Amino acid sequence: MKNTKFTCVILITLLSINCLFGCGSQKQKPDFSSIKSVCELSTLKCYYHNVATYEKNAHGLLKVFGSGYKKIWIEYSGIVNLGIDINKVDISEPDTNNVITIKIPDAEVQSTSLDKSTLSEPLTDKGVFTKITTEEKTEALSSAQQNMKETAQKDTSLLAQAKEHAKLILQGYINNLGEEFNDEYTIKWVDVSE
Repeated sequence: MKNTKFTCVILITLLSINCLFGCGSQKQKPDFSSIKSVCELSTLKCYYHNVATYEKNAHGLLKVFGSGYKKIWIEYSGIVNLGIDINKVDISEPDTNNVITIKIPDAEVQSTSLDKSTLSEPLTDKGVFTKITTEEKTEALSSAQQNMKETAQKDTSLLAQAKEHAKLILQGYINNLGEEFNDEYTIKWVDVSE
């Protein structure tokens, strides 16, 4: 009887140990999808000094009487944010050599804004009995903002710098995940033009 109990205890112990060896932890894979929670990755903020202008020439009889002509200049600073659309970034799973391929789009202008604290008092030149309206001032600023955006979109040097900053941020993200999983990854960059 003692022998049977002893054999049962040994058998149960061996089965338990065998089951525990089967519960070894599998190596987890890193999840790169959390980077997608950021819609836009602004990587560069640029300041532009700009002058907004508006001009309207006098027509017909108003021209003869020196009325109707108006011109306005408003000096201000604007802010342009450059970066990449993170939804267009594709990060592959690590291959057998721990190489991660990242497809990254070109940088783009993400937003422009006016620094209201830098608005100067408008300089005006106008004819007799001619007023400059708030709408005309707004139109001048709107046109200047659009011009600032177009200028930034054509500045390939700034766009390249913004893309490089985005690469550094993504590389830091990958390196942090690698440290978390005790792996070292090599990144292969693939430029994706639209």
